[in-house]
Amino acid sequence: MKIIPLISATLCLMAVSCISPFTPEIETQGSYLTVNGLISDANRRYEIRLSLSRPLDETAAVVPATNALVSVTDDHGNNWTFTEEERGVYLSDSTLFTGIPGYVYTLRIEHDGRQYESDPCMLRPGSDIDTIEWEIQEREVDASGKTEDVVRISLSSYDPEKDNSYFRWTFMETWEVQLPFTMLSYEKRVCWSSESSHSILIANTEALSEDRVTDYTLAVIDNSTDRMQHRYSMLVNQYAINFDEYEFWDNVKKVSENTGGLYDVIPAAVPGNVRCTSDPDERVLGYFSVSGVSTDRIFIKRPLIISDTYAEICAEDTIPANPNYPGLGLYVWAIIELEPFPGVFTWVITSNIACSDCSYFASNVKPDYWDEGFRK
Repeated sequence: MKIIPLISATLCLMAVSCISPFTPEIETQGSYLTVNGLISDANRRYEIRLSLSRPLDETAAVVPATNALVSVTDDHGNNWTFTEEERGVYLSDSTLFTGIPGYVYTLRIEHDGRQYESDPCMLRPGSDIDTIEWEIQEREVDASGKTEDVVRISLSSYDPEKDNSYFRWTFMETWEVQLPFTMLSYEKRVCWSSESSHSILIANTEALSEDRVTDYTLAVIDNSTDRMQHRYSMLVNQYAINFDEYEFWDNVKKVSENTGGLYDVIPAAVPGNVRCTSDPDERVLGYFSVSGVSTDRIFIKRPLIISDTYAEICAEDTIPANPNYPGLGLYVWAIIELEPFPGVFTWVITSNIACSDCSYFASNVKPDYWDEGFRK
């Protein structure tokens, strides 16, 4: 009797019959106002972003909440109006409004005939960043034991007054881009790309004897990106937040990082600190943050050996100069005109528009802090 094939067939049948897709019951009706805003003690324009959430079974882009009336008040009787300068984005006037530590601020919104209000939030004083450091680490790539070098950027912070036990960080990366064609003008060949952080970076020191954060990882950057090819800088913002905001970001982080597995958290709206005063049953998403901020910047120069990203994607060719060349300006671009012989003109061409001018995907305006930062 062939027992082994029989057992195998039985196991396969059990596997097929026991595993079936599980579709959780998730509320899909309606859209909710989503608030994303921040007030700090930095002298800058504060931004309140309003949008309408989409049901989980829809993939449509975020819908901006336009034509809202947005204002912030404090516990000293002051009121500041925010102006909508692009769809769903409301900005303050930095010449009129800068947050003050110890003051209590409340966000008020009127949209589509409804009124919304945040919990009153006190602006906590920020604490300084001690150090931002970087190091090259060796990381295993796969099970074969192959490794690669990565750059790890970390932060340490200490509040000797023990005023702040909850922290959140964001950062803005800026890195230099250089196209491989030296014949291009400097403005077309050298640019600077920037990108803000997307990860939720939080920590708390409540259980510690002192408010000290040590060697907290902000980012790990490998050679799959051109960030570390030339010169790189990171501006870090450290926010002193309260327990409620820490709990909000911690819950959002758990939901965003634990979806997809059998026992993972089902995506759901994480309660924030904004409510609808005209309809208490209406759900409002997002958070209005009020916190002191401190900033610091790090500069890193060519820490990794990276193959020239743009040399690989910017294939080039040389053709006789011809203003009527098929596809010129549509899918073929001239990088430069040459005269190899008197009266004979040729073009160096590329099929990628970004290879002819880096300002198509980055800024060709050098940041004002760039040269001085790398001289230190």
